[in-house]
Amino acid sequence: MFVYLGALARDLSRNVAESEMVAGYAARIPEGRIPPNVVNAAKVYLAVLDAQAKPHRWMIRALKGDA
Repeated sequence: MFVYLGALARDLSRNVAESEMVAGYAARIPEGRIPPNVVNAAKVYLAVLDAQAKPHRWMIRALKGDA
């Protein structure tokens, strides 16, 4: 899962327990749509979930539930 470790670190830093939910949303994104730089993709994905950035094309359908 390309974003799970980032979500886990986010949970630890914020003292929340959302990593399973975040990973569940990330699992909806087809693997072929995830950019080659998965570390950057994970950072962007987490920023989108935190409303710090706008969704990129590769994640829009998955976040809407159309993936």
